[in-house]
Amino acid sequence: MSNPRTRVNTPLIIAVVAGLLAIGGIYLLTGDDKPAAARKDCVPLEMSTSTEKDELIGRMAERYNAAGREFGGGKCARVTVHGLTSGTAMAALRTGWAGAETGLPEPQVWSPSTSLWLSRIPATRRLEVVATGTHRSIMSSPLVVAMPEEMAAVFLAKHPDPGWDDLLALATAPGGWASLGKPEWGKFSLGRDHPELSSSGLGASIATFHAGSIANNYPGITPKSLADGEVVKFVHGVESSVERYSKDAAEFVDTLLAEDKKNLPVPFVSAIVMQEQLAYTYNRGGPNRKFKTITPTDGTLQFDHPFVVLASATPDQRAAADDFYAYLSEGDRQLGFREAGFRDWANPSAPTEQLRTTLSIPNGQLVSAIPAPAPDLVEAIVKAWNGTRRDARVLLVLDVSGSMNEPAAENDPQVRGSKLDLVKPAAKRALDLLSADDEVGLWTFSSPGYTEHVPVGRLGDNKAALGAAIDGLTATGATDLYATVGAAYTKMAAQPDPERINAIVVLSDGADSTKVAGAREALLAKINPELTETKMPIFTISYGQKSDLETMGMIAATSKALSYDAVKDPKNIDEVFVSVFHNF
Repeated sequence: MSNPRTRVNTPLIIAVVAGLLAIGGIYLLTGDDKPAAARKDCVPLEMSTSTEKDELIGRMAERYNAAGREFGGGKCARVTVHGLTSGTAMAALRTGWAGAETGLPEPQVWSPSTSLWLSRIPATRRLEVVATGTHRSIMSSPLVVAMPEEMAAVFLAKHPDPGWDDLLALATAPGGWASLGKPEWGKFSLGRDHPELSSSGLGASIATFHAGSIANNYPGITPKSLADGEVVKFVHGVESSVERYSKDAAEFVDTLLAEDKKNLPVPFVSAIVMQEQLAYTYNRGGPNRKFKTITPTDGTLQFDHPFVVLASATPDQRAAADDFYAYLSEGDRQLGFREAGFRDWANPSAPTEQLRTTLSIPNGQLVSAIPAPAPDLVEAIVKAWNGTRRDARVLLVLDVSGSMNEPAAENDPQVRGSKLDLVKPAAKRALDLLSADDEVGLWTFSSPGYTEHVPVGRLGDNKAALGAAIDGLTATGATDLYATVGAAYTKMAAQPDPERINAIVVLSDGADSTKVAGAREALLAKINPELTETKMPIFTISYGQKSDLETMGMIAATSKALSYDAVKDPKNIDEVFVSVFHNF
């Protein structure tokens, strides 16, 4: 039988779910879940869930499949669960799953973090995608601002009932944390997700536009408030503190936990906008610095985690979905969701005992939930966010050594061309994700050294030059990786723009070929902000089977960035570029 969980989840979530199984597995395996004889005639049911809960629901699906349950006159179901970020799943459903290249089977049930994603599917298309107009909730979790406890204590001493406007004041204070008597903490830095991909990101954009609208005497978000210069200024002020935009808060939390283990004097980030459940998961992971959650008093989003049956489901699959929902709704599974940090779907404003204990939530503290905006407003908010997000300054560095002439996929006749042939359109499409006011430059490297093709400059002015330079690239020579990355760091770190997200993106398909003793160690020391006090994140892309995954991962981790790869399947390089550039 196939595994009901087809996504490899983040290490923290896996560890916490495993711990819950070890200390409280009763809620996943109850007396009526005794393994039944396997049947080959069960109705197959694919379920796509958001990534913060796919591991947990996957475990429950295993128990469901083994329970011998029947419905509809003796029929059984075989449920398979896979995880995908809510925004990515929405995009696949909106355009057609088969052509979306998710690498995952088409679902008949979808459970994003919030029903807001349904509103992002156009109304005419929604009728073709969703089976019914009403959707049952599995659990709930509000959007919160999570801060390291010592930072939260200082912030709350000044703002005991904080709203988004108080975060704005700290984000825009000239001295950052010095304005609250903590100059050693530096600038206030915020982590948040991209609203096109993540529920936390979408919720953060809605919440900040709502707060900006209220602060400027609107009853809430309206088309007029979205165009109001003062509202835009409010949201841009909050966005000005963003370190980078991630695609999945669950992955960002793993980065935070890895940084926490270093026990540095200043936390990796001042605050992160996320679901309360992820903050709970983080604290259950045993960090040195736990999170304190802040629920803004001027309103936040309540994520309802709907159970959506899709129109592609057959009548038997719809009946199977009803039975699986009933199984998830039963007491022991609901206890399981509470133990995993979710709130009860029937009482989402009140924290559970588990949340009060793990996150130190005061008794009686309730969530002030923002009403979900209408679908046309959700689209308008996402569009308006693009005009408020923090601008980026990025240097793209591409490997053009001779090995980039090798076939991209020797064993796949459907993939034609060299590795460089696939990189060119992928790199150009990534530029389309940025705005005209972002700044981008292009270097390439082989051996000896590197070539500057386009200096870092405004994308609206140099996009044509960047496209022409990328189209004209040819591959030859060896791989002078270390010297090139070091030079790129020197160039970008010498001229950082404090108003922008500054970063380097490096793609390479091989290991450094210079064989200089100690070169890697010297590079890592050079780019380490803990040693130099100059932070310049270097996002790395390992491309093809011969790439040096270990070194590329070390470069990214040391510089406080992320590493990506298209090693097993080089034709995914387009998707990888999209993931990288969504950080900006």
